[in-house]
Amino acid sequence: MLKTQAFREAFGLAIPIVQAPMAGSNGATLAAAVSGAGGMGSLPCAMLSPDRIREEIAAIRSATANPFNINFFTHTDPLPDEAAQARWRARLRPYYDEM
Repeated sequence: MLKTQAFREAFGLAIPIVQAPMAGSNGATLAAAVSGAGGMGSLPCAMLSPDRIREEIAAIRSATANPFNINFFTHTDPLPDEAAQARWRARLRPYYDEM
C-alpha cells in the first residue's frame, strides 16, 4: 500500500494534504476549511494560551467533524550567538543599503 493511501485511510481523508501549521499567521478558520475540504487542517498552538486553544478547537469542531491536527513547538530556543548575528548582518548589508 502506498504511504499516502495508508495515511489517508488512517485519518479518513479524501485528499493527502496536511496544511502547514503556521504559528502567528493562521487559526481555526483555515484549519476547519482544509479539514472540511478533505485534507488535514492544522491549528498552530505554540503561541496560544490554553484558553485560546480551547476556543480555537471548539471553532474547528463547530465547523467540521473531520479530523484536524493541533501543533506545538517542542524544541528549546537556541542561545543567542552575537557573532553569528553580526556575520549574517554584514553579509546582507549591501542588500539593505541598496533597498
